[in-house]
Amino acid sequence: MLTNLLHQQLVCAECAGAPVTMACPGCGSVQESRKHHLCAQCRRPLVVRRLLSDETGEIRDEMQALADYLISHHPRAESLSRWVDNSSAAATLRDLAGGTLPLEPAAIIERAGSAQSASFLLPLLVQSGTLPDLHVQHARFEHWLRLWLASLEAPEDRLLLRQYNAWGLNSTTHTTPRGTAKARYQKQRAALRYCAKLLRHIHVQGHALTTYPQRELDAFLTGSPSQQDALAPFTRWLRQNRMSRLRVEHRKNQLAGNGFDSDHRWKMARLFLKDTHISPVDRVAALLVLLYGMHLTRIVAIERAQVDFLQDRVTLTLGKEPIELPRALGEALTDLLNLSQPRSDRWLFAGRNPGAPLTAGALGKRLNRHGMQTGSARVTALLELAQQMHPRVLSDLLGISTTSATAWWRLAGGDWASYPALR
Repeated sequence: MLTNLLHQQLVCAECAGAPVTMACPGCGSVQESRKHHLCAQCRRPLVVRRLLSDETGEIRDEMQALADYLISHHPRAESLSRWVDNSSAAATLRDLAGGTLPLEPAAIIERAGSAQSASFLLPLLVQSGTLPDLHVQHARFEHWLRLWLASLEAPEDRLLLRQYNAWGLNSTTHTTPRGTAKARYQKQRAALRYCAKLLRHIHVQGHALTTYPQRELDAFLTGSPSQQDALAPFTRWLRQNRMSRLRVEHRKNQLAGNGFDSDHRWKMARLFLKDTHISPVDRVAALLVLLYGMHLTRIVAIERAQVDFLQDRVTLTLGKEPIELPRALGEALTDLLNLSQPRSDRWLFAGRNPGAPLTAGALGKRLNRHGMQTGSARVTALLELAQQMHPRVLSDLLGISTTSATAWWRLAGGDWASYPALR
């Protein structure tokens, strides 16, 4: 106990003239009631040293930056201690600290074992300055690609898919800035798997790319949108390089979805506008969906630099023109900036991994707990916005393509034939 009774009142031990038995022996602090001997401030360096010391008990020079980072960016010493004792990522760091594992991305990914550990370790090492700046998701993808290609049975398939990844798929997957790098590389992995599945099917049928009939390809297609999205650019690349005449048509862009009525949209919007007890993360994300029809993959990719302050107004730039936000949303966005500052100096929605944003899946789960159906809300918002403004204006404000904005306008039944004259 840090307190005693004096004249029937609860006072601290020092004021009561009693010995301060729970003072931290490192700094003398009595502010923290704890089960450990040292306070959190004094305990953190010891936990970090236990993690990163080599066999001599010292921290090597190349690991000192990581030690400093963990001490300054992990305020909860108790959770840090649990992580050091139980985490597989911490076991990998011990190997790095002991010199048994080279400080190289490929070796770290191999040793980490799981994608989750690698996704945490590489950004941590880059953010702390232990590793030079690198594209973490690209490093993980290259490691996966090397192992996955080696697992394919046919050497000609390995060569073909390596060429397609470098000269076909890589150029189409990364031309758009939308979404996070993690989502783009996940899409690239899935596309390569679909292509390999088709090539394996062709071999089983006793054909080559040049002899495989189009009718059998049509029968092979399962109707899966993901399969069609993957094979359409693959067959186009094959035709461009005169390797095949096979063709898979791009599926039509289905903009319409199961929206809900306007009253429900505004009822949900009022909830997130007025209830300040809801986390700023959930409030900002929900309102960006409800008011501006943004997709979650674009929301988590918003950077702090896209937010600006003009006198008492808050603006957010999603496309070419900044959007002046409603006061309640601007205040929530300001709270979110302050909340995410210690965790990331780039991303508005900071994720758990150092230097990485929150994932769209994690954000969707947070909003679902509030009864938020993001797909329906997005459809309703975009349909109503398309009724209220010209497609070009919609494109400039929201950062969507003019083609997509026009499609939403047509779906909403808008009539802007007189817009040029009015302007």
